[in-house]
Amino acid sequence: MSPSDVATTGGADRRLGLVRGDWLDAMPAALVATGAVVGLVSAQGGYFATSWGWTSTALLWVVGLWAVANGRTDAGRLDVAFVGLLTLLLGWVALSIAWSVAPALTVLEVQRVLVLVAGVGAVLVLAQRRHVSWLIGSALLAIVSVSTYALATRLFPEHLGSYDPIAGYRLSEPLGYWNGLGILSAMGLLVATGVVADAPGVRVRVLAGSSTVALATTLYFTYSRGAWLALAIGAAIVLVASPHRLRAIGATIAVGLPAAAGVLVASRFQALTTKASDLSSAADDGRRLALLLVALSLVGALTGLLVHVVDTRVAFPRAARLAATGVLVAGTLAVAALVVARFGSPVTMAERAWDSFAAPPPVETTDLNSRLFSFSSNGRVELWSAAWDVSRDHPALGSGAGSFERLWQARGDSTQRVRDAHGLYIETLGELGPLGLALLVAALATPLAGALVSRRTAMVPAVTGAYGAFLVHAGVDWDWELAGLTLAGLLLGCILVVSARGGPTGLLPSSWRAALGAAAAVASLAAIVGGLGSSALAHSKSSTDRGDVADAVQEANRARQLMPWSGKPWLYHGEALLATGDRQGAVASFRRSLEIDDRDWVTWLDLAIATDGADRRAALARARSLYPRSTEIAGVARELAEASAAQG
Repeated sequence: MSPSDVATTGGADRRLGLVRGDWLDAMPAALVATGAVVGLVSAQGGYFATSWGWTSTALLWVVGLWAVANGRTDAGRLDVAFVGLLTLLLGWVALSIAWSVAPALTVLEVQRVLVLVAGVGAVLVLAQRRHVSWLIGSALLAIVSVSTYALATRLFPEHLGSYDPIAGYRLSEPLGYWNGLGILSAMGLLVATGVVADAPGVRVRVLAGSSTVALATTLYFTYSRGAWLALAIGAAIVLVASPHRLRAIGATIAVGLPAAAGVLVASRFQALTTKASDLSSAADDGRRLALLLVALSLVGALTGLLVHVVDTRVAFPRAARLAATGVLVAGTLAVAALVVARFGSPVTMAERAWDSFAAPPPVETTDLNSRLFSFSSNGRVELWSAAWDVSRDHPALGSGAGSFERLWQARGDSTQRVRDAHGLYIETLGELGPLGLALLVAALATPLAGALVSRRTAMVPAVTGAYGAFLVHAGVDWDWELAGLTLAGLLLGCILVVSARGGPTGLLPSSWRAALGAAAAVASLAAIVGGLGSSALAHSKSSTDRGDVADAVQEANRARQLMPWSGKPWLYHGEALLATGDRQGAVASFRRSLEIDDRDWVTWLDLAIATDGADRRAALARARSLYPRSTEIAGVARELAEASAAQG
């Protein structure tokens, strides 16, 4: 069946290709997609290495078992291109270990990218084109589940999550990063609106309409300006991609009204929007807001029903559609004229916007609503400039995946401790060079080719907008480091690729299936080793923190056997020994760590703590050379000097 066979032309027939997929047949792909995204996103967004190995292993086993037990697919060239380009990117990341300025960090990037390759591969081998509607539903279900839980932690702070009215009052759980949660909710809003506009059944439209209130309110409580901007860009993409723009606009307005009302109502609750609010006040406001949001969600459900009734029972004549289009165009031009009259020409507005973007962040107030009206980049321009400098210093191959952190710390003007450049594309150019950036862009652009092929398929324009919003936001933040968030974005890309399939279902040749199964098995073994090593390392650190030194040493030794490429096991081994007062043993462990990675300032600082005299001065000097502006190094040096003076 070709994409034109399911072109949206009206009534039930326009969605024929999306209605007749057997839900039992679609369940494996839907469950894998939903489970992987929810599971990884709930593990602090998939940021930490402890979540990568087991996720990769499970997904790779899905691929391997499919190859052995099934092997039937309707996949085409776009599928091969998507997985192939991501795999080539993975290979280039792995090759960069050879020239990386921080090889141990590059190995971690290999493990992170492997999660993405395994996730995309698992979804694409299980899915078939008739499953597209179920894949869209599973993606929306995953995002709504996470966003609703996140919102519940704000509405019921006395029961869910942890209450921190100062540091963590921008909504972030369970991802652990507010901007990441913001773009996830924005992606969900775009998909939900598309479901309301195009879904084949009334029930899914009603459910999607009701979900927009929670999604929009969750987005609001993140106070993520980048996510709101990405949402606007995604909505523009939907309008460009949709063959039925009036229906898309109508659905957006219909579900947007209760969603906007939810945001407006939420902004009026002072205890939920102000830092330093006490728990009792926040809990009281949360319960009242929850009741209002439930009522608005019912209104959202009714708007979904209304859109379905209008779509299936009301036929607008061509003259009416042309008139509506004219009104929209005229309204858009009028708004543009007012903006120009108020703020100046496009060039003037661009200059002002850049000045505001590059300006230092404003002084924070207790009212978080004020943050939404600031355009400051919060230091991103400085980070992007540093990444550009890295690309000029390493123009051919880059500095190695994951190495930006080290090079940033070595700069004499780096005043903040960051790991990433807060921009996927500029950081990739610096770390992996032009070829690495080309592989990344080609891989991420492949689903857009699928969107062009299948743009007339129901709900695909909305998925295109959500995927576009993800790509835009990844360019100005560190979404890529949140493997769960990136997997959610790539799941949308998989939907676009699957929707573009047009060939018959067939059985892969046995040789291909054997090769695919063997590759999945080998990769899963590597993932298991990485997962065991990361878990042992994390256990060692937590054991030291709680004073169980014997367990910390045992776990560090275990991690050392599984991660010979990393100096961290020796570092944690030394920190455990230092906690017992075994300075000599700690020094020996720290030096072993530095033999593997002598550019880790943390290890040099620990060595300074464990030594004295000339050795201490040398270790402190080396730590300062690696991170000249570190306040932590300066603080430890001051404490050590005061302790020496007291003893002398």
